[in-house]
Amino acid sequence: MRMHKNVYLALAILFLISFIYSLFDTGATHKLFFWEVNIWLYRVFRLAIAVLFMKSYWDIKKAEKSTDQ
Repeated sequence: MRMHKNVYLALAILFLISFIYSLFDTGATHKLFFWEVNIWLYRVFRLAIAVLFMKSYWDIKKAEKSTDQ
């Protein structure tokens, strides 16, 4: 099943918002996949996921643009 390109954009925005929200977290650790991890590792994880979804969105958009021409 293929996801629509706008789903990638929406997920990128949600993970970016989650990253920004985590900047206001005052704790030193955060729970990630059942483990307590350093807050900066958590933030890097959120930011990396957002970047990956945005890159996927741009790749799909670029591929659609090249097939239209």
